[in-house]
Parts: sequence; C-alpha cells; structure tokens
Amino acid sequence: MLIDFENIEDKCREAASSEEYCKLIAKVNAAKKIFLIGNGGLHYVASHMATDLSRLIPDKAVYSFDSVGFITSNANDHGYDKIFIRWLDTIASVEKAEDCLIIGLSCSGNSGNIVDTLHWGEDLGYATFLISGAESEVLREDIDELSIKCNYFHTVEVSILMIFYDLIHRTGNHCPSIKQEKDRLADSPLRRAKHKEAWEPL
Repeated sequence: MLIDFENIEDKCREAASSEEYCKLIAKVNAAKKIFLIGNGGLHYVASHMATDLSRLIPDKAVYSFDSVGFITSNANDHGYDKIFIRWLDTIASVEKAEDCLIIGLSCSGNSGNIVDTLHWGEDLGYATFLISGAESEVLREDIDELSIKCNYFHTVEVSILMIFYDLIHRTGNHCPSIKQEKDRLADSPLRRAKHKEAWEPL
C-alpha cells in the first residue's frame, strides 16, 4: 500500500491496554444513553458507530448529530462553536444526567466545539470522555481522554472505528460475522412478515 497507516493495530492495542481505556469501558457500561460528537470525517465515524453500537449493544441507546437542518440553523443563530451544546441542550436535557455519557472525537484533541461541549456536559453532571488523535492541550484535567497518538487524520478515523468495535466486545457483546448476521436475520419475525407480505397474492 502507498498510504501510511502508522502501524494502526499496534496503536490500538496500546490504547486498549491503557488506564484511560479502562475508564472509557466503565463509563460505557454505566451509561444508558451515549451521545457521540465529532467534526468532519469524525462526524461520520460518530454516525456510523452510533448505528452499530445501538444495534449490537442491546441495553444502550447511542446517538449522533445527524440533522443537517438543526446543525445549519443553530450554527447560523448561535455560532458553529455552539452547535453541539445546542443539540445536547435540546436532546440530552430531557434525560437524567447520571444516565448519559458524552463522547467527543477530535483528531487534534483541541477542537473548540468538542472541548467546550465536554466542559459544558461535565459541569452539568454528565459523564464525559474525549478520544483524540493527539493529546489535547486545552481539555480540563477533570475530563478523561484517550489519545491514540497519530500523525494523520485518516489514521485517527480508522483507529477510532477499531476502538469502538472493540468496545462492543468489552461490554460482553460481539460483532457478528456476515454469515452469522445473515443466519440471524433469516429467523427475524419482522423479515418473515415482510417476505410474506411481498409474496402473498392480492
């Protein structure tokens, strides 16, 4: 390959053996609702993992910020640096703070709107955590951070995907193989109902 992935598996193994990772596992296990926030490519990592964490961890509801209308209207009204705070102030404020975890994703560790949101959440009693590509220079010391220590954006994004998939297993669940998922879906009552409806004569 021509692209440098910085020995990504070694970086993830090192991160997964750290004290910070143990704290992340504990916070994920304790939370009932998890909110993932990120900018750019990490926005799509958050969206992707909100889907798979919700699908593969039965007792968790995981959310990412996917409403373009909400993002653009609040960026226009309140500034881009406040978009995640505005979202969580609307969505998470109806939940018990002790049931919620806000996980911020930042390649540099210094993304202003991510760090500010974690500070905001911590002050209101939400559990918070930052996963970063490089150690933050601005995050408060009372907020836990797992830094993967990467040089490239693409390495951070792929590493965080790997970390989240490992977290599924750390919660006592697992990522199914393609065959396992195909076999499981074949027995789904919803799938059988769909096929019956599709093939039943009028």
